[in-house]
Amino acid sequence: MATYTVTYKKSNFSKKEVKDIAISVVTLSVALFLIIYRTTFKVNGVPLKLPILSALGIGFLMTITAFLIHEMSHKFTAIHFGAWSEFRMWPLGLVLTIVTGLIGFLFALPGAVYFASYRNPIREGKIAMAGPVANLVMGIALLPVLLFVPMHFEFYAAVYFLVYINLWLGLFNLIPFPPLDGSKVFAWNKTYWGAIFAVAAVLVAYFFISFGFL
Repeated sequence: MATYTVTYKKSNFSKKEVKDIAISVVTLSVALFLIIYRTTFKVNGVPLKLPILSALGIGFLMTITAFLIHEMSHKFTAIHFGAWSEFRMWPLGLVLTIVTGLIGFLFALPGAVYFASYRNPIREGKIAMAGPVANLVMGIALLPVLLFVPMHFEFYAAVYFLVYINLWLGLFNLIPFPPLDGSKVFAWNKTYWGAIFAVAAVLVAYFFISFGFL
């Protein structure tokens, strides 16, 4: 009589994945901080710079809302469809993220969510769409705060950057060229892709026309 041991997975996150996520979040937060802290903003004609802690906090919030929520939307949509899915950092991408942050522009590709299942273009398209849609939802949710809530400069800068990065990444990732998410969405359903891309483009255009740069 054969005996089999069955091990049930207690978490959707492996130890390696948690480690990769933590390293990626810290790296991207630091890179964004390097850019934000060196930026001089003009408010009513007065040049202002963010304090170190404020700049670091904004960089971290940008990473959580724009990067981590984007990737986790891919991950849990894939899991919903029964696929194995985990985030993996890209060591070279992490190095480039820090180096470009030091230079003054950002090449941010700390890693990505990978998934494995039976080949299904419809599900792949929905999994790909989840990330940009999460960014757009986040940007849309915060936009009224930017429009209607009076805030101190530091809070205004935080909300500005959060809306900016989410709307911009939502649009950028919908570009229909591999390896961007838009290529899979476009292959799955061109009508859905066109509608979401149009919404993202209008939102980004409205944002820059209305707010420009600080």
